[in-house]
Amino acid sequence: MQFAKLILAATLAMSSVPAVFAQGADPVVLMQTTKGNIAIRVYRSMAPRTAANFLDLVSRGFYNGLTFHRIETWCIQGGDPNGNGTGDFVDPQTGQTRYLNLEVTGALHHNAAGVVAMARSQNPNSASCQFYITKSAMRQLDGQYAIFGGVIDGMNAVFNMGRGDRIISAQIVENGGGGARQSMAPQQGFQQQRRGNGASASNAGTPTDSGF
Repeated sequence: MQFAKLILAATLAMSSVPAVFAQGADPVVLMQTTKGNIAIRVYRSMAPRTAANFLDLVSRGFYNGLTFHRIETWCIQGGDPNGNGTGDFVDPQTGQTRYLNLEVTGALHHNAAGVVAMARSQNPNSASCQFYITKSAMRQLDGQYAIFGGVIDGMNAVFNMGRGDRIISAQIVENGGGGARQSMAPQQGFQQQRRGNGASASNAGTPTDSGF
């Protein structure tokens, strides 16, 4: 019953989301965290490659148990298997790190709290699995980081998140088409390569996957 209420609340919250974001092809991911539930609308129709990566990791259970290792006044950041900002997703089938080519669109902006985007190092094509959720507008990041979703319910959990709080579980609860959940295995836009030693230091005020 509580789960059903959350889905209803997430659906009602969509009324405050711009129509361009509320695409039928855009699924919802529910994250249960130690500070409460966060429902994220994933913009598969607007950032298909980045969204496919996130949905694939969710479907693998990759995020289950991982921490939010970075807490700032303007964002929370998590999804690092190392728990310290240095980790990436390594494909267990190939033993290689998955990196994403930067995917940006002029229709998506860091214009409010609740924007969900990929963290990366100074290399624009180094995003892998870490993501951040804004707590305020950060328009200076537009065009530099791949936005792929938005929080439609659970911002209280985002604002109350502390360093070390965990993602208990993440799952796709709505696939956008009204049918059964589908596998979102990514197909294009990824760089499969072994992690090198060229990770760059982080810049103050920007989301990165190194230097913490």
